[in-house]
Amino acid sequence: MLSRIPVRVLASNPDEYQAIADVLTSGQSGALVLAADDERPLVALICPSTIDIDSLPPMVPALVLGPAKSDAATHIRFMNVPATLHDVFMTLEGMAQDAIDPAVPRHHNGWVLEVGRQILKAPAGQPVTLTDTETRLLAILFDAAGHEMDRDSLLQRVWGYRPGLDTHTLETHIYRLRQKIETNPTIPTFLMTTGAGYRLA
Repeated sequence: MLSRIPVRVLASNPDEYQAIADVLTSGQSGALVLAADDERPLVALICPSTIDIDSLPPMVPALVLGPAKSDAATHIRFMNVPATLHDVFMTLEGMAQDAIDPAVPRHHNGWVLEVGRQILKAPAGQPVTLTDTETRLLAILFDAAGHEMDRDSLLQRVWGYRPGLDTHTLETHIYRLRQKIETNPTIPTFLMTTGAGYRLA
């Protein structure tokens, strides 16, 4: 299962866009998040106020809120409106999951994470065997593609903890991971600490 699904929202109506964006940035939409401007989305949502899909990267799966068109590409799906936000988000998540082969390794700056085998390979070095929790934690950071993941989001997605919980679970796992994967764990060059959480260099 994908732990982070960047979504591009296309809407000509600013209020329509903002309503969807607010939910995607609130942390209440599970793995779905609003894609950053410079980030390739895994899926797109085309709101009723626009039918412009030309600005999407090629072959990005897209859900169009509106009547179906018989000549649409196979990676474009349609949903009649009105529709509940729950149904829209469930469909978006399913489309993103269908488009990603879970057997395909994740890559970031020469590092390779094989989720199924629970192995991390450095650009130069021996493969490191990970625990299940370490694999899930790194998968989220790999999916974030160098963007910061805040502490509460990581605790919620990896362990299911509520936001604001006072625990050192995350810090302990980060410490152990650095002992495994960093050449000098006290001066990390890959698993970086940020102001609010962590990211990959």
